Amino acid sequence: MSDTTKTPKLSRRDLAGLTAAATVLAAAPALGAQNRMNRALALCQSALGELQGATPNKGGHRKVAMEHLEYVISQIKLGIQAGES
Repeated sequence: MSDTTKTPKLSRRDLAGLTAAATVLAAAPALGAQNRMNRALALCQSALGELQGATPNKGGHRKVAMEHLEYVISQIKLGIQAGES
């Protein structure tokens, strides 16, 4: 007979994804017309965090991907600001 009261084991990646999703869902009612932009921002920030936690030696591609994500995050923030004015 299996024990159904055991807590499932979650990896750091699982927890990061769940945290990002919970943050987006909790903020959704307050986001109004910017909900998709804010969701995109949260997903990109989560992806950046994953890359930052990855092992560094990826032939330089990890670093470039992080730089691209930082640029994308800045553009999303600017888009949110423009949409609020």
